[in-house]
Amino acid sequence: MKILIVGTDINSKLLAQYVKMQDESNDVYITGESGNEYYTAVNILENDIQSLCDFVKYNQIEFTIVTSSMAIINGIADLFKKEGFPVFAPLSEAARITFFNSIAKKIMYKLKINTPKFGIFDRENLSLDYVRHSRFPVLIKNDFTLLYRDANVYRNFSQAKAGLQKIFENSNEKIVIENYVESNPLYIYFVTDGYNALPLIALDRNEGSEISVINAPGEKVSEKMILFILHNVIYPLLDDINKYAGNYTGIIGLKLKVYSKSLYILEFYNGFQNYDFQALLSILKDNLLNVLYSASTGNLVQNYNCINLSSEYSVTVAIDKSKITDNEEINDFIESEDSKNIIYTNTGATLNSAKSDLYDYIRNNCEAEIYEEIQSIENKRILRV
Repeated sequence: MKILIVGTDINSKLLAQYVKMQDESNDVYITGESGNEYYTAVNILENDIQSLCDFVKYNQIEFTIVTSSMAIINGIADLFKKEGFPVFAPLSEAARITFFNSIAKKIMYKLKINTPKFGIFDRENLSLDYVRHSRFPVLIKNDFTLLYRDANVYRNFSQAKAGLQKIFENSNEKIVIENYVESNPLYIYFVTDGYNALPLIALDRNEGSEISVINAPGEKVSEKMILFILHNVIYPLLDDINKYAGNYTGIIGLKLKVYSKSLYILEFYNGFQNYDFQALLSILKDNLLNVLYSASTGNLVQNYNCINLSSEYSVTVAIDKSKITDNEEINDFIESEDSKNIIYTNTGATLNSAKSDLYDYIRNNCEAEIYEEIQSIENKRILRV
C-alpha cells in the first residue's frame, strides 16, 4: 500500500517506521526534509493542504494518515474527503474541541460530563473577580492549544492576581480558570470513525523536572472506568459533534483525574501526547495501520470488537539528552529521540520487571540526578497506590 503520513513530529516518524516494519511492501511517505530506510520524505509544508492533495492525486497514494494538528485545523480532512481520498483525520470543525479549551469546557457543561468548575474570560477585571470568589487552588490555562499548552496552579489570590495580570499584559487570548483537582492525571486514548469508538490504551504519566515516566497500561484505570468513559463521555461527545461539525475520525485522548471517588474530565487531545504513542506501540498486538484504515472507511466496529494489547507492561522514560553520559545501545529497548530528549521503552511480564532493567540502565548511563528523580517519582507512586 502507498501511504502518506502528514506530520513532522516524533509520533509521525514512529508511525512511519512502524508501518514499514509491519509490512516491507508498504511504500511510506512522510512530510519533512529527510527520509531514511523506512520512509521517503515529501518536502511539502504540513499546512499546504492543496499541495498535499495534489501529491496524493498524482502519486496514487492509497491512504493518508494525519498526525499534524496544523494540517487538521487547516482542513486537510475536509479537502481529502471532498476529493474521495481515504484519510485518517477529523474534519477541522470537529477537531476544535481538542484545540480550544473553552469549546471543550462548554461542550462538557452542555453534555453534563463531569469536569472541574470553570469560568472562561477575555477580560482581566472579570477574571480577577472570579478568582476572588473561588476555592483555591485554581488552575489557569490558555484557550488555543495548537501552538502550546500553558497551565499554572495558583494557591492564593495574590498569586493568581499576579498571574492574570501577566497573561493579559502579553495576550488578548481567552483564558480558562478551573478548580484544581489535587490528583495525578491519567490519560486514555480512543480510536473512532466518527460514530463508533474503541479504547486504545490507558496510561499513567509522571512528570519530573528533567524526565517523564509513562506506565502502560495505567495502574489506576480499570476496564469498568474505560467502559464508563466510552459510553458516558465519548459517545455523547461524538453524537454532539456530528450534529454541528461533522465527522470526528481520528484518535481522541482524554486527560482525567480521580479524586475522592469522583472522576473529572479535564481536556481532550487530538492524537497522542509526546511519548505516549511509543508506549502504545510497545504492547500493541493488532496491526495499527489496519485499525486506522478501518476507522477511515467507517468500518471500525465491523472489523474489530476491541483493540488487542499484549499481556505485557511497558515503561517509557524521556530523558534530556544533556543528562545522558553514555548512550550505550541495548537491543531490548525501544529507542527514539526528538530535538531535546531520548525516549526509552522497555516491556516485561509485570510493570516492576519492565522498570528493573530500564532503571538499571539509566542509573549506569545518566547523571545521578536523573536516577534520583526516578526514585522520587516511584516513592510518590507507591504512596498513591
